[in-house]
Amino acid sequence: MRRWVHAAGMIVVMGLASLAPAAAQTTAYVTDELEITMRSGQGNDYRIIRLLSSGAQLEVLQRGETWTRVRAGDDEGWVRSIYLQSEPGAAARLARASEQLERLRQENGELSDNLARLESELETVSAANTELEADNQRMSQRLQEAGEGLQLADENKALRKQVIDLERQVQDLSRETERMADRERQDWFIAGAGVIVFGMLLGILVTRIRWRKRSSWGDL
Repeated sequence: MRRWVHAAGMIVVMGLASLAPAAAQTTAYVTDELEITMRSGQGNDYRIIRLLSSGAQLEVLQRGETWTRVRAGDDEGWVRSIYLQSEPGAAARLARASEQLERLRQENGELSDNLARLESELETVSAANTELEADNQRMSQRLQEAGEGLQLADENKALRKQVIDLERQVQDLSRETERMADRERQDWFIAGAGVIVFGMLLGILVTRIRWRKRSSWGDL
């Protein structure tokens, strides 16, 4: 008899539940109680389907003042409405905040590692840049010296050409001087020869004049 009354009560409750207006599906969270029970019906004498831990997320199927029909995973059942709230409980929020904090710490650690790596790469690049600047300065100095060397080479080449031209002029002047010296020697030789010839002629003339005078005196 008692079983029949219990079964009839379940039928009546299910019929009333089917006649109640369906509420929009929302989300609810188990309060900070350690665990609550999900039952097959609206009452503590109904079968326990599963235990729900604090902070568990449930899908609300039908909300009531005392009992609320929810879905947790693949299971559907009834839980007491006083154990449900629209926001996660403090413990769940703390756990979520702790997870976010841990994730942020990990991200911060990764960012710190990346920052250290970038700083190391920056130091390496700065050292390489300094070395390149030194090499550039040395190359610029060498190019300047090479330019000056080329300029000196051009000037040396021009001076060599001038020296060659001057040597040619000196040679020409030397040959001209030798020609003039030869000509002067020839002139002196000719003059000397002329003086000698003139002296010989003068001597001959003087001799003849004396001989004639003697001859004329002999005739007398």
